[in-house]
Amino acid sequence: MPEPILCKICGKRRARRACPVVRGDICTICCGTEREVSLACPLECEYLQEAHRRERPIPVSDKQPLNADVPVNEEFLQTHEELVLFCIYSLVQAAVRTAGALDADILAALEALIQTHRTLESGLVYETRAENTIAAAVQRSFSASLADYQKMRAEREALSPVRNSEILKVLVFLHRLGQQNLNGRPRGRMYLDLLRQMTPEQSVEQPAPSIIL
Repeated sequence: MPEPILCKICGKRRARRACPVVRGDICTICCGTEREVSLACPLECEYLQEAHRRERPIPVSDKQPLNADVPVNEEFLQTHEELVLFCIYSLVQAAVRTAGALDADILAALEALIQTHRTLESGLVYETRAENTIAAAVQRSFSASLADYQKMRAEREALSPVRNSEILKVLVFLHRLGQQNLNGRPRGRMYLDLLRQMTPEQSVEQPAPSIIL
């Protein structure tokens, strides 16, 4: 009788599933405890996706939320659906193209973007940059996509640019959505996984969820 294959992480328990990170088979316990902790799991991993569907987000603080003075309601999201979906898609692309980008980096990028657009509302032009390099890269990529979007509206569709106040509201919405969908793991990307499911590239078998507050 052949010897059972042992988990490549603990070396004690029987391996039950393939892990692309360690390039070998691991046990279900190590998969559950090390997922997005010591392992930078790819979003395509079926076990990670299943975990994200089952995990409960960490509770949001009862303290006054950031940017509470910026109202975003369901009517706004519905009337600006194209802008919301564009921002979601651009944020996802910015994150997946930035090596090592985690949910924390996405939120940091959004915070910097929000501060930048808040400053624009006051009539000043000043870019607030995220402090860590990964978040800053996500911010730059998103800002470049937004600039291209505004240019396309003006040149191809003869439309006026989207107002700064509208962009600010979408950014605040995305930041609130992120705060409500964190799993608390050091390498967590549950929020990014959610955003991916909301993009037009989502498969027919798994329809994208509605945009809700």
